[in-house]
Amino acid sequence: MSKVSVLVVDDATFIRDLVKKGLRNYFPGIHTEDAVNGRKAQVLLNKEEFDLILCDWEMPEMSGLELLAWCREQDNYLKTVPFIMVTSRGDKENVVQAIQAGVTDFVGKPFTNEQLLTKVKKALAKVGKLDAVMSTAPARMNSPLNDSLSALTGGKAEVVRSASSAAPASIPKA
Repeated sequence: MSKVSVLVVDDATFIRDLVKKGLRNYFPGIHTEDAVNGRKAQVLLNKEEFDLILCDWEMPEMSGLELLAWCREQDNYLKTVPFIMVTSRGDKENVVQAIQAGVTDFVGKPFTNEQLLTKVKKALAKVGKLDAVMSTAPARMNSPLNDSLSALTGGKAEVVRSASSAAPASIPKA
């Protein structure tokens, strides 16, 4: 199985870490790299091929929109690589700009793990890479309680199983 590689570009460390952790928890075999801005991303994109780019819009030195435009101007895989903009800029003008530049999809901030993963799966499916990473996805991620349980248990499925077996089947009346 070939590794699926994702580049996460955001100037906020906690967002980069949150996105990478969400991806690695859902797809344990996924390879992630990160960059603090568009310029640093360009350096990585010139050295390594990625199957998906998740990029913030507003960053110093080079914005996500500028990075997207640069990618689409290249005469290699970057012309068509899935590019998801992670942004709080949801107004019509910005959406139109990004679509014209060739964005694949958007994830609005703030976002849940489920929202992010839905967009990532959709983008990877379009380029035939979803099956490669889904084989490593744990079944527990299909639970609607996943975000809350992951936050409470640190993503440890065994904690959820032991808690559910210890919990009473019904709540006694007072």
